[in-house]
Amino acid sequence: MHKTALVLEGGGLRGIFTAGVVDCLLENKIVFDYVIGVSAGACNLFAYVGGQRRYIKKCMIQKNPFDSFYGVPQAIESHRLVDLDKVFEEYSETYGFDFERFIQSPIRWEMVVSNMRTGQAEYLHADDIEEAKLIGKASCSLPIITPPVRIGEDLYLDGGICDSIPVQRALDLGYDRVLVILTRKKGNFSRINDATKLVFSRLYGSYPDFLKTAFDRGNKYREEVALCERLEAEQKAIIIRPTMQEVNRLESDEDELSMSYYHGYTKAKEYIAQLKQWFV
Repeated sequence: MHKTALVLEGGGLRGIFTAGVVDCLLENKIVFDYVIGVSAGACNLFAYVGGQRRYIKKCMIQKNPFDSFYGVPQAIESHRLVDLDKVFEEYSETYGFDFERFIQSPIRWEMVVSNMRTGQAEYLHADDIEEAKLIGKASCSLPIITPPVRIGEDLYLDGGICDSIPVQRALDLGYDRVLVILTRKKGNFSRINDATKLVFSRLYGSYPDFLKTAFDRGNKYREEVALCERLEAEQKAIIIRPTMQEVNRLESDEDELSMSYYHGYTKAKEYIAQLKQWFV
């Protein structure tokens, strides 16, 4: 039997596509040995490992903009454009997330964070609920928009800066079949423009290694997509990604988000029979 891994890319509200995939996997009782999530992928990791279908859908699709974790209306109350405390504290109570079930799950998991001092990705796990939440917040902390999260002696930001698609991490740990959930259409790549580079330089000039990694992110992202596609050609990986136009990183249109969610769900259904062969 193969050693199986699930890799969840981030992308802000593009993660609603991943939520649809995750719910389909849970519905069909597809259980991986290992899961690794980045940024919004880390949020989906919580739902998958915790076995809680439709949880991320409820979190990401809010009818009342004041209940959302991002955007101007909620910022009037939270004073933050993106409120990660709402994601990891308020929503878990509102929608009844079972953290005990998450912590006790036999599935091995890690979340990717970016160390601002070293400019390197770190792959963190916790057996404690509060520590797991802290790692999740760090993995989701968008540069410029949200402050870094302190873990131990270091500060951390969004894991996607240093390792957007951590397939190599799964391979290094010995997993030989990998399902990769991407949130961009084929041919769409991550890139950083000159204006963003200027803001990064002013905000994070004290962290030269972090800046170097951030500025090279586009090249690494292309390399990681190429690795995924090579593994797919070798029948060692399956890639599920949108074929329709993906939503914006901070999309607020309820209909657009719902369509992306169901797109992810229906795309995943196409691969269920193939995935089940990995577990025979």
